[in-house]
Amino acid sequence: MKQARALLAEALRLQALVHDDERLRTEFPRQSRIIAGTFRDYEDFWRYQWHGANGRDRLLYARYLSIAQDLRIATTILRGAVRYSNAATIAVKRAEIRQTVRKLAGLVRDGIADDPEEADRAERMTDVAKALV
Repeated sequence: MKQARALLAEALRLQALVHDDERLRTEFPRQSRIIAGTFRDYEDFWRYQWHGANGRDRLLYARYLSIAQDLRIATTILRGAVRYSNAATIAVKRAEIRQTVRKLAGLVRDGIADDPEEADRAERMTDVAKALV
């Protein structure tokens, strides 16, 4: 579950970056390719896990894979929207990222609820996610 928490941390960093208008205009264009590459790496990891799993784990890995894909695609589209100053697309992609982070935080929280130590860490990260929204 370390990879799930790391994916959530990276998604929270992305959400914080795109939430602020100034950082979106100045920092995001420089960092967006790196961020998208990071999400592609998570996609590869979860795809590999998905191929080797079965049952409930396979479904869980597929959901993480889908979330990583959604974040990568939203980052790529947002980069173009920022470049061409398309306010409508920027607003839509911000909302998509916010919704995906919520979905991921819930999945991480529910996926590790069996381990009390992991649940405490996930709860703290979920609180940070709520504060950013």
